[in-house]
Amino acid sequence: MTEAETPLTRRQGLQRALSTRVRPLVERIPPRLRMPLGIAALSELLLLLWWAAFYPGLMSYDSFDYTWEVTTGHWVDDHSIAYDAAVWLSLNITGDYAVLTLLQTLVTAAILGYLAAGMRKFAIHNGWITAGVLLCLVLPPTGSFVIFVWKDVPFILGAVLGFAAIVHLTAAMLKVTPRRSRAVGLRRDWLLLGTGMTMVCLARNNGFLAVFLIGVLLLAALPWLWKKVAAVILIPIVIFFALDSGLYPALGVTKPTNNAAYTFVYADIAYAYSKAPKTFTQQDLDVMAKVSPLKHWSTAGADCYDTDKLTTPAFHMGTASKENSALLKVFARTLKRTPQYITSASLCRAHNAWAIFPGADSIGIAAVASSANGYGLLNSHPDLYHSTFYPDMKVRPLSDTLHTLGTFWYNSALTSQLIWLLWGGAVWCYIAYGVVLSLIRKVCRREVLALAVVTGGMQLNVLAATPAALYRYMAAPTFLGILILPFLFSQLKRKPAAGTDDAGAAGEAAAADGQGSGATTLEMV
Repeated sequence: MTEAETPLTRRQGLQRALSTRVRPLVERIPPRLRMPLGIAALSELLLLLWWAAFYPGLMSYDSFDYTWEVTTGHWVDDHSIAYDAAVWLSLNITGDYAVLTLLQTLVTAAILGYLAAGMRKFAIHNGWITAGVLLCLVLPPTGSFVIFVWKDVPFILGAVLGFAAIVHLTAAMLKVTPRRSRAVGLRRDWLLLGTGMTMVCLARNNGFLAVFLIGVLLLAALPWLWKKVAAVILIPIVIFFALDSGLYPALGVTKPTNNAAYTFVYADIAYAYSKAPKTFTQQDLDVMAKVSPLKHWSTAGADCYDTDKLTTPAFHMGTASKENSALLKVFARTLKRTPQYITSASLCRAHNAWAIFPGADSIGIAAVASSANGYGLLNSHPDLYHSTFYPDMKVRPLSDTLHTLGTFWYNSALTSQLIWLLWGGAVWCYIAYGVVLSLIRKVCRREVLALAVVTGGMQLNVLAATPAALYRYMAAPTFLGILILPFLFSQLKRKPAAGTDDAGAAGEAAAADGQGSGATTLEMV
């Protein structure tokens, strides 16, 4: 043996040894679980790279707000008490956020494995499924999002879990005739759909509206399953209101005093006033002047993209809370007089939910750089500087190389010409609808419409009420728009009528495909 042959021989021996040890482990896994578990493992590996690059997790203004609330005893029901509790547990048990963000990566990987198993039922080749998951986790808007200390992470994971459950249920319905599809679907999938909707409800205080809208669309797609749809939609909503109105107050959680839920109403008034001040009555102006100088209403209201421009210190939120009933009457009169300005303001704030090419500078995108003042929160809560957790409230990468590469990759996605595609959100909604329509053309079954309901509900939720055009509000449709791409390569087709010349050929083709790579062609009845 020559010296040149030695490395090759060693490599072959190593491969043989690995094969000998790994193969028995793989063979112990049931064949139907190997591909989903493989996708889950690959997903976790990619997410761990993001996690190591930005350990213990990426942060935002809200992250510091959660920390201040739960470490100083100010439990306020302005974000998500469930997620606040998760932050509190992570900090008090480990002294850091790392366990929380690591858990988020594990849950994401498990959900993607479950989704992959459902996709395979649509006769999609494993390669396309893997490519869709890889694309979702490699792109900065979606891959990095999972490691944020943010209530929006479980909100999005709930949406993806709900979508995955619907994929499984739809696949089960497509295996039988339409008349028999009233009684299909594993109990597991219905329970996971309900779990996903519960996560959406508990992760954000307006999550119940998104779940309700998803329910309306799901009922329209599958009206014969109205009992099960009602259960998986209404039970999570009831749980949310029971906790919000019953358990949380009993535990000492207080309601927010700044009336932040109505800021978009105040912004609508301000925008209308900036456009048509002469239409406002003296009664309207008197109420508005109690809250803020009329000049501020006019100048801040001219910017329709973000309510934060209005709710500065010049706008007294405490007074607005006291005068809320009067301000709502001003809003009602303004809507009656100039509905075009109210509609314009709402669509402006939600433009990333419908506009394919939103302005590059008008979408709020979180930064990956740490902030010493908590992205501005410590200006109002300086006591957090003295917290035992403050020194660790920043990115401390496990690998400087990964951090450098991750930061470069993330910032590259902020290229202005790419904002509409990567961060806009709306374009992914339309892509998802196009994929669903393409699949309907193949199989000619209305049940496929169910694949679009989570995306549609999330889009409508933002269009209904949003304080600003932030990426995170449209992150769920972005995730789903990417993950639905493999359905373009589904080999499902409608089964020819019995007795036709094509029926036998179709059966032979199905059998042949079944002996291939595992992506069997499911024939429709």
